[in-house]
Amino acid sequence: FAKGDDKAAEKFKEATEAYEVLSDEKQRGLYDQFGHAGVDPNSGFGGGGQGGNPFEGFEGFNFGDGSFHFSSSGPGGEIDAEELFDAFFGGGRRRPRGPRRGADLQMHVSLSFQEAVFGASKDLGLRYQIRDSKTGKVSVKEREVTVEIPPGIDNGMNLRLSGQGAEGDPGAARGNLFVHVVVEEDEYFHRDGLDVHTEVPISLTQAVLGGTADVRTLSGEVEMRVPKGTQVDTKLVLRGKGIKQLHGGGRGNQIVHLKIEIPTQVTARQEELMREFDEATKESGTGISGKLAEAAGSAFGALFGKPKSDAGEEEEEDDDDIPKKQAAH
Repeated sequence: FAKGDDKAAEKFKEATEAYEVLSDEKQRGLYDQFGHAGVDPNSGFGGGGQGGNPFEGFEGFNFGDGSFHFSSSGPGGEIDAEELFDAFFGGGRRRPRGPRRGADLQMHVSLSFQEAVFGASKDLGLRYQIRDSKTGKVSVKEREVTVEIPPGIDNGMNLRLSGQGAEGDPGAARGNLFVHVVVEEDEYFHRDGLDVHTEVPISLTQAVLGGTADVRTLSGEVEMRVPKGTQVDTKLVLRGKGIKQLHGGGRGNQIVHLKIEIPTQVTARQEELMREFDEATKESGTGISGKLAEAAGSAFGALFGKPKSDAGEEEEEDDDDIPKKQAAH
């Protein structure tokens, strides 16, 4: 050892002791039970080493540059003490030589439903620790990064931004930034993959006689045809009105759940008309047809108002057949 370098000598002594303890099951047991005293030959536990000097064959030592190195006459050349201690205390791991790559960073970003559907640009503040490769000093760094959210991203997905993590040693690459996406629920739209589900209320008159209903879509409001004889929980499909496929050209559909609203209060005249309609239906035995349809239309028109229009019985709506009232996101 260099003269007066007591710290280096002590470090080497500890390394020797550690090697002996780890390579001898008996000593390791004593060390686990009694600590350093269990392997100290002067402590009374009788734990002296029996395996000889594990560093036999090393010829010289160099501490002049502030690092800890061994020189050996055998194969392998110079050995870094940090690697040696990693082998003893770190389960055999060896740190690769050369500059270390920067650490990966993780964070999450909250998006509204509309931001997830149409994409957005979000500025995120990063705060992380970095270590000076020369001094070993750890400091906290803050910086801002802009994340481009692609249209169609879904809740729980992760974005990987290459090279946006922590800085590495000089000459080494930065780490990566992983952004976990959390999408807020929407009160109107409910997502299922690329499809969106919505509920649209219609009157009893619309359900029986058909008509149209205004439906809000991701691209604006449209008029949707309601077929005659619509039943409870009928679902209509607006094709191509769903969410754009992530990194693709396809789109999902919008599934419209029709909810028939039943009035809770009626006037005496409305009740009379409803009873007339009920009697007429019983007499026909086949539902609404011919003059009965006209009578039903008159009765329901007085009770709930006239239906908007008669629009057929199609269960699916094609995008081209739907007049757009508004074309805005």
